[in-house]
Amino acid sequence: MAYNPKLDWKYNDDVTESDANRWERGIYDAHLMLSEHAAAIAALQIDVKSVKDALFNNFTDNIFTENLDTLNDVQVISGWYDEVNKRLVV
Repeated sequence: MAYNPKLDWKYNDDVTESDANRWERGIYDAHLMLSEHAAAIAALQIDVKSVKDALFNNFTDNIFTENLDTLNDVQVISGWYDEVNKRLVV
């Protein structure tokens, strides 16, 4: 829901319950949107790093990414897990 600001406040205007609810809804919606954008930015940062790493290492074929925040469903049988950079090195 788009935030609907009240831009015509006067000095002695009463602040009503609906005004406070509108403010709270706007703050809540902004935080939800911020969370969505933060997740999208993090995903794009991973993609850009993958492309840069591939380009600088002349590795232009078979580029793939996998989110390795956890290794719950990954079994490492060759290579090692770089926990700091959240990547598998094979």
